[in-house]
Amino acid sequence: MKSKILILDNKIYSLSKISNFLKQKKFEVVKPTETQSVFNICSKADLDAVIIDLRLFGEKSNIFIQNLKENVLPENVKLITISDRTSTHQIFDRIATDA
Repeated sequence: MKSKILILDNKIYSLSKISNFLKQKKFEVVKPTETQSVFNICSKADLDAVIIDLRLFGEKSNIFIQNLKENVLPENVKLITISDRTSTHQIFDRIATDA
């Protein structure tokens, strides 16, 4: 079974390059639709990792990430935060080395 990765971005800061890279590496990439709750997906989907852009919610991103980490994500799911300086290879290395 493929490893399942949830990517959280928005239309302003699209992570399509990272998504395409992970698909090439045979990961199943999941992205929520507008009507899906991120918290619901994280608690019910069999995820291996969640990748979230630190700019997603602006100043409130840190609060969102902390809430996700402390209250929603199972301990075995990796939470990978990225910035505009994070390369696709750095993300892949974090997924692979933490596995």
